[in-house]
Parts: sequence; C-alpha cells; structure tokens
Amino acid sequence: MLARLSLRTKLVLLVTAALLPVLGLAAWRADGDLRRAETYQAEAVAAAVELAVARHRTLIEGTRRLLVAICSEDVVSKSAGPEATPSDITGCEMYLSRVLKAFPAEYSSALVTDDKGIARCSSTMTAVGMEFSDREIFRQVRDTREFSLGTQIASRVTALGVIPMALPILRGGEFGGMCAIGIALGSFADAASPVPVGGGIPVALVDRSGASIGGNAETARVLPVAARIAAALVGGQTAFRDYGQDGTPYDFRILPLVGNTIFAIAAAPATDSFLSLVLAGDGFVLVGLALVVALMAVWFGADRWCVRPLRYIRDFAGRVARGEPGNFVPPRPWTPELASVGEGVAAMAEAIASREAELRAGLEQRDHMLREIHHRVKNNLQMISSLLNLQAGEIRSPRIRRFFGDAQNRVLTLSILHRHLYERTSWALVDFQRFISDLVRQISVGNVEANRSPPRFHIRAPIMAVGPDTAIPVGLIVTEVVSSALDHDFSGAATPEIRIEAVEGDGKVTFTIEDNGQDKDSGSIRSVGRGVFGLTLIRGLATQLGGELTIAPRVGGGTHVTVTFPIAKEQTDA
Repeated sequence: MLARLSLRTKLVLLVTAALLPVLGLAAWRADGDLRRAETYQAEAVAAAVELAVARHRTLIEGTRRLLVAICSEDVVSKSAGPEATPSDITGCEMYLSRVLKAFPAEYSSALVTDDKGIARCSSTMTAVGMEFSDREIFRQVRDTREFSLGTQIASRVTALGVIPMALPILRGGEFGGMCAIGIALGSFADAASPVPVGGGIPVALVDRSGASIGGNAETARVLPVAARIAAALVGGQTAFRDYGQDGTPYDFRILPLVGNTIFAIAAAPATDSFLSLVLAGDGFVLVGLALVVALMAVWFGADRWCVRPLRYIRDFAGRVARGEPGNFVPPRPWTPELASVGEGVAAMAEAIASREAELRAGLEQRDHMLREIHHRVKNNLQMISSLLNLQAGEIRSPRIRRFFGDAQNRVLTLSILHRHLYERTSWALVDFQRFISDLVRQISVGNVEANRSPPRFHIRAPIMAVGPDTAIPVGLIVTEVVSSALDHDFSGAATPEIRIEAVEGDGKVTFTIEDNGQDKDSGSIRSVGRGVFGLTLIRGLATQLGGELTIAPRVGGGTHVTVTFPIAKEQTDA
C-alpha cells in the first residue's frame, strides 16, 4: 500500500514519523506538568481552607476561653439563679459591658439566662427578660452541658446577625442556665480570608444547608448552589468539582470548623480545560506547531520543487507519445536534480522524434516499393493474360481454346488480387467482398456466347479483410467454379443466375457457389467423375485453406459447390 502513495505523501509521513517521538516526549512532559499543576492547586486549596479553619478555630478557642472566664465570675453565675438580687444583676451587666468594650469589632452582645431560657443579665439592657429557650444554641447547651457553637442567626439583642457561642452554668451538677456571647457575623466571616490566601483562592463559610454565612458577594458567586453543597456535606465529601454560580468550573474543598454546624469551603478554577493544558504544556504546543509548520513546508515544498516539475515532465512525455509538437521549456527554474532529469527527457524526446522521422521515411519508401511491386506484378500478369489470349486466337480446337481460357482466367485472378493489394493502405489484406465482385465481373466478360442471355450474379459476402493466403485460394476456386458454370446451358431456366454467398460464424467461413444451368459435360467442374483438372484444383485449394469441399447437383438443375474453412489469423474486420 505504501508503494501506491505519492512522493509528497511519503515525505509528509516521513517527517511525521521523525517528529512523533519528540511530540510524544513533549506530550508526556505536558501531562506531567499538568498533573503537577493539579496537585499544586489541590494542595493550595487545601492549605487555604485549612488556614481559614485555623483562623476560625483560633477565634473560637479565644472566644471559648473568654466565655469560660466570664462565666466563672461569681457576679455572672449568681445572676442566673433565682436568688439573684437586683444588685447582683446590675453588677453582672456592668461586667459584661466592660468586657465587650474591650472587643467592639468581634462581639456584639453577651447574656446570661436561667434554666428556663429567660435572660437575667445582658450587655444590652433591653434583652433582660427575653426568652431564648427556642434557640438551638440553648437546647445544645442544655442537652450536652458543654461548650457549643451555633449557626448564623438574627440577634434579638442587636440588629446584626451573630454566631452564638455558649457555656452551661451548672449548680450541683444540674443545668442552671446558659452563659452566651454573640460573635459579630461580619467579623466571623472576614476571618475566613482577610487577605488573599493561596494565590488568591477565595474561602467562604457555609452552614449545614449550604447557605453562605456572611462574606462578600464576589466570593459567594464562585460557590455552587446551596443544594449541591448540602449534598456534599450529607455524603461526607471533603472535595468535589462543580460549576460555581458564575458558570465556571471549580475544585472545592470543605472542612468543618467546630462540630457539624459551620463549614469552611475554598474554591479554585478547575485545571482540566484545554486552556490549562495549553498553559501547562507550552513545550508540547510548540512542538505541535513545529510539526504542523514542518508538514506544511514539506507539503508545499514538495509540490513546488518535485510534484509540479514531475507533472510538467509527464505532460511533456505524453505530448511526445501522442506525436504532438512542443518544446521542453520549464515554467520556472528547477532544482539541479530535476533540471538534469528534464534535460534527459528532452534529449530522449529529440531522439524519439528523430527516430520516428527516420522510420516514417523508411515506411513511406517501403510502401512506395510495395505499391510499385504489386503494380508491376499486376501489369506482368495482365501481359501474360493478353499473350494467352493472342495465342488462343490461333488455336482451332475449341477444347484447347477452352483450356487456354481457363488458364487466362487463373492468371486474371492473380492480377486482380495484386491490383487490390496495391490499392489498399494495408499491404497484407484485401477487401473480400470487393475482390469477389470484381473477380466475377472480369471472368464473366467475354465468356458468354452471343446467342445466349448472360446469367445474373447474386453476390452476398461479408465486409471483411482477408490476407493473400486466403484470397488466392478462394479467388481461384471462384474462377474455376464460375468459369464452369458459365459453360452450362441456362436456356431451360426462367431466370438464369449464379449465386455466390459467404457466411461467417463460429470462427469459420462457409463459401457457397451455385447455378441453375444444365451441365453439358463441357465444363471443368462436374458433380461426378474423376481426373478432371478443375475438380482436382479446387480440391487442392480447399485443402490448402484447411477446409472441406462439397460438390453436389442442385435440385432443378445446376451445380452446388460449398467450401467451409476456418478464418485465418491475419483476418480482421474491414
């Protein structure tokens, strides 16, 4: 199959095969760079979310310690009991206010409730008497009797959203109330990523439902929909890939802060896009571009310096083969190698043209000589026929004169054959139909007595060309049979006729000659008897043709002669 490909295609395949190892190495390196980039990005996302979680845990741990210190004060713990006096509650409120003034940006409020969830002491006086038993943070502290971190809620004490944190107040091992503090939501959310982390990887806080907790709107747009985050939390996925709300694919990493209430989620653009591959595999891209450029250069260069010159040489050789005139003039300068090939083709074309001219001159000379030979042979035979005719005029015996007439007809047959040979363009073939018609016409002239009406000739022969080896025996057979038929008596026939018919089929020719006259025992061909020269002659001629001869009397009078012989190899359609 490779042998059928063009030169240009083979060169392209060769260059491709040469550069494929380099391209494969570049692809392997690009794949390695891409994997390293993905690993680096995954590590950066994990580092960003872990750093955000560490910040929040530091904030939560600091808040827990602050809350433990606050709740350990007697003035605070006493305010939660039923025996607390107004002075105890006032002291508690003053203490909480002083503490929060030290952290104005981090905390929005602090309060103490009794075991029923009724606020007994608060940094904000309007909160005293409010019921917080319906708050989830209160139920968590009451049920677990441990430090608890709540989710984002709207504060009843201030107009801001807060993240509540609380400790239980225990009396004799029993739950006696809740000591709680509210972290300002803005401060809590800003702690996720106060400065660009991990190359600018955004980090946000979400609750169990997937809803964003605080933060800016730009960070929230990179997060997927809340339902997708909630599904990841329920499924225990710490890392997943999905589209953010801005339509861009991201790699996400989730870590819980404390318990299962608040989670930090970091996002980084996905690295499996084509652009990422291009950026990671710049060497592969350069090799690929080099391969494309090399293939284009080979393709167009081969067309310019090889294919077009070879096509011009092919077209020139075709014109030379068709005998059309033309000069070898390349349309543009060629490479030395192709120019040398072109010069060789031009020299070969000149040699061929010179040899053809010599052959043409030789053929014309041969044709002229053959024409002249046939013409002279025809003239000599006609001269012999005329001499025989003159000699026959001095013979008194009708029988001997008839013999001279038969000989004259045989010579005439050969003369007509040579005339047909030199009149045709092909010296090896004669037109069978025209030859038979001309031969019969020449034989019948002068062979019919004046007191008898001449018979009509019906000639049906295929239009085909035969060689002299076939035409001479057939012509002599026709001469003998027709000459004999002309000696028959046609007085009893209503329409005197001699019928000659040749039929071609199955590689053979069936030649039939018949007449409707009566044999007077004076012709050279008789249906019975032996030793007659004409009969012996046509039998020998039939054998020479490789055929079969049949002579039979015709129903109603006359003779029926049939010769069947194979078509010679030199015979072709006219």
